[in-house]
Amino acid sequence: MSQDRDFHPNAVPNADKATIPEGKVGKYLLDPLHKEGRHKARLFKGVLGFEQQDSSELERLILSELPFHAATRASEGKWGLKYEVTMPITGPNGETANVLSVWIIRKETELPSLITARIVRERRR
Repeated sequence: MSQDRDFHPNAVPNADKATIPEGKVGKYLLDPLHKEGRHKARLFKGVLGFEQQDSSELERLILSELPFHAATRASEGKWGLKYEVTMPITGPNGETANVLSVWIIRKETELPSLITARIVRERRR
């Protein structure tokens, strides 16, 4: 993480200690064959150039940007508090797009964990 930036005052709590479950990016978000993730994988590849083998880089970018962007508390459920954070991510193709990430802080922990992420496409006028 860059040391010359201040954490956003409304960042997700404990953003600097956030985790991404193993396989969440490579076996879901970037997997073109995953039943639910394939549409996200198509967008990550088409818009930013991320492919399945780039999962470690996408994880690194999401985690490094997380503390610097405002979080919106999305909901509270039986599993914990959910937050949404939109952040710019630059892909291997040099393009930058806003990525909406959804995090949960489970009741038994104080650490945010990634649930999902997707590219936010600008609406055409």
